[in-house]
Amino acid sequence: MMSQKNLVVFGKNGKKLGGGAAQLKRIKDNGGWDEHHHQVIKDAVEVAYQVFEEEQNRVKLRRVK
Repeated sequence: MMSQKNLVVFGKNGKKLGGGAAQLKRIKDNGGWDEHHHQVIKDAVEVAYQVFEEEQNRVKLRRVK
């Protein structure tokens, strides 16, 4: 996820961009809004699937009387 505080992007002239300009530059570099949005969704699904897989593979312990 892009945050305006931790995103570091450099423009054509080598100067550091910040805020909204940095976000727009990152989106442009990723191939436009549609491609950028596709990549963000893909990354989110991958993380969710990893968490799901970890929970499914965890050994289920039962209390024995």
